Amino acid sequence: MASSGLTPRDPRDGNNLDGRHLDLVDLPPNIAQRINFDSAAPRRLRNSTLPQELQSELRDLWNDIAADVYDEVAGLRRRKAFRRDVVERSLRRVAGRLLHAERVVIVTAVHYPVPGDSDLRHVALAGAGGAFAALTEEVAAFGSAGTATTVAIMAAVVGEISESYVAASARTRQYLAAGRSPDPAAVITDLAEAAGYGRSAGRRASGRVAHDAATWLGEKLIARTAARFARGLIPLVGIGAGAGLSAFGVVRVTRLALRPVSEDEVMRLAEDIVADSDAYHADRQHFLAITESEEF
Repeated sequence: MASSGLTPRDPRDGNNLDGRHLDLVDLPPNIAQRINFDSAAPRRLRNSTLPQELQSELRDLWNDIAADVYDEVAGLRRRKAFRRDVVERSLRRVAGRLLHAERVVIVTAVHYPVPGDSDLRHVALAGAGGAFAALTEEVAAFGSAGTATTVAIMAAVVGEISESYVAASARTRQYLAAGRSPDPAAVITDLAEAAGYGRSAGRRASGRVAHDAATWLGEKLIARTAARFARGLIPLVGIGAGAGLSAFGVVRVTRLALRPVSEDEVMRLAEDIVADSDAYHADRQHFLAITESEEF
């Protein structure tokens, strides 16, 4: 752990490797002000046109982990702070919250997908998001070492989570266009399959299948985010690579055949759950119970 001179409080078991957890209020006020969401997050993520549920989730994620990330890199020389092993250590410390956020934004995408039915729109949006996250990293890298590295890592984190939202939105729109009633279990299974998960091809998205797909996807999250961070630091090239790879990630999802109708989807169609004003919170609770439970 970096010697930042901070004392952890309110540990949250299961969210990091050793229970350490800091909040922004634990940091010096001038540092907290410089790295909080409203001051440091990319402007496109603070855009009022985004669904309120997504804005809230991204803000909560950013502010909940920024102090921990800062604690890992504060006091390190810039070259060491930007090393991949340091970045991965920072990400592992907040891994539980990253996994939770990725699953929540998938639920959000099912209920509040990006407007528009065109796959190309979603591909372009993902590309723009990847480029913007890389640009934010490059700009942040020229700031003071501790806060700069923190903001750069956070940009990679929210970039990865935002890409999941766009990809899940694109997939949701495909199901809706086919007269289907998509649920988060089907969508997360599709995202995992597009990323290389091979055990779900052609299968209905049951709770068991969704749990295994979510677990597999979660295991890749730290490596994906660290790779995004490393790409984003390459001057100019990183912006193009970020845009291209983010766009291609969505393309891979949209090219998959739609998953067979599951029993849960039949029930959703019968109950018209997508139109239910309480469906988002019910779906979120149910989906998190499926994907985060150890009982499967």
